[in-house]
Amino acid sequence: GTVKARKAAESFLLPIILDVARKELQEEMRAYRVLKNTSDLRFPHEWYPKARLMRRRIIFHGGPTNSGKTHHAINRLVEALPEKGGGLYCGPLRLLALEVYERLNSLGVQCDLITGQEQRVLAFSTHLSCTIETISTEREYDVAVIDEIQMLAHEERGSAWTRALLGVRASEVHLCGGMEAAHVVEALCKQTGDDFELRNYERLSPLEVADESLRGDYSKIEPGDCVVAFSRADIFAIRKEIEKRTPYKCCVVYGALPPETRSQQARLFNEEDTGYDVLVASDAIGMGLNLNIRRLVFHNTVKQTRSGVEVLPATLVKQIGGRAGRKSSRYGAGIVTAWQDRDLAYVRAVMERDIPSITKVGIFPSAEQVERFAESMHRLDAGAAAAEGADGADGTAAAPAP
Repeated sequence: GTVKARKAAESFLLPIILDVARKELQEEMRAYRVLKNTSDLRFPHEWYPKARLMRRRIIFHGGPTNSGKTHHAINRLVEALPEKGGGLYCGPLRLLALEVYERLNSLGVQCDLITGQEQRVLAFSTHLSCTIETISTEREYDVAVIDEIQMLAHEERGSAWTRALLGVRASEVHLCGGMEAAHVVEALCKQTGDDFELRNYERLSPLEVADESLRGDYSKIEPGDCVVAFSRADIFAIRKEIEKRTPYKCCVVYGALPPETRSQQARLFNEEDTGYDVLVASDAIGMGLNLNIRRLVFHNTVKQTRSGVEVLPATLVKQIGGRAGRKSSRYGAGIVTAWQDRDLAYVRAVMERDIPSITKVGIFPSAEQVERFAESMHRLDAGAAAAEGADGADGTAAAPAP
C-alpha cells in the first residue's frame, strides 16, 4: 500500500511542481538547457552549421613522405579563384606556413601569412597560409589545403585538425597525410554529408634502412647527412661534436628559431658550395620541409614530453626518416640510420611495417561553446544566490553551525 500511495502522491504533485517551476524558474531552466546542449560533445560536426550548409568536395591525398601528395594539392591551391574566396593553406608548423607563403608569392599569387607569432598581410591578397590553430571557420574559400591530416589523432593538438576538417568553409578541401587517416576521414565525411575522394600516392624515390648505425661515432658523418635530435641542448652539442671531429660545418633547424633564421639555415644546407654540408635538426623537419638530405641519422628514439620521456611514435619515425632522398634533391635515394645500434633496431622495425589505421580523433569545445557554458553557469549561480537571499529575507534560511 505504501508504494501505491507514493506513486499516487508523485502523479498528483509532479505536474503542480513542474507548473510552478515553469513560472518561477524560467531563466534557470533556460540556462540549464543551454548548459546541457553545450556540454554534449557527441556530434562535433553539428558545431559548424555554416559548413554544413555546403556540400563540400573532400579530396584525400594519401601516401608516404616524398610521394608528391602535397605538391599536387598546392598546385590546385594556386588555381583557387579569387572571386570565390581564394585559397587557404593550413599546416602544423610556422616553417611550413612560411614555406607555402613564400612559394605562392614567388608564383605571383598574393598570399598572406598568419601564425601564432607573426602576421604578414599584403594588399589585395587572395590566399592565406597559416598554422592550423589560427584558421577561421567563418570566412569562405574556393580551395583549402589541410596538411598532415593524420595529426587529428594527436593527443594534444589533434582537435585543431578535427576542427579544420569539420568546420572549414571551402568548396574543395584537399587533405594531405598518411593513409592511416583515410578511413576515419571518410567516416567523418559520411557524417557531414560531404563527397569523399581518395587519391593514393607511392614514394617517388627509393628509401632504405642502413645495415649499421654510426656506433656512437659522429666522425662518420658525411656531406648531405641530417642528424635529428629532440632537445635544443642536444642539437647544439651534436653540431659542436661534428664540427670538431669532421671537416664539415653544420646548419641547425628547430622550431623555436626565428622564421628568417630557419629559412636561411635551410637554404645554406640545400644549396651547393655554401660551405655547410651537414644539418642538425629537431623533429620539425618531419612535417614536410623540403631539404636535400642524403642520409637521415636519428640521434635517439626517445623524446621528452610534458608527461615524461616517451618512445617516438611510429608515425613520427616514418615521417622523419622519409625526409631522406626526396626526388627533387641531388640524391637519387635516401638512407635512414641511427647513432646507436639499439635505436637503429627500433627504426628498422618501424620502417618495415605499416602504421595501423586511426580509429579516434581529438575534439575540443570551441571558444563560443565555452563562453555559452560559462554564461549559463553564471545564470544558475545568480539564480541560486537570489533564492538564498529571498530565503534569508523571509527568515527561513538555515541557521549557521555553532
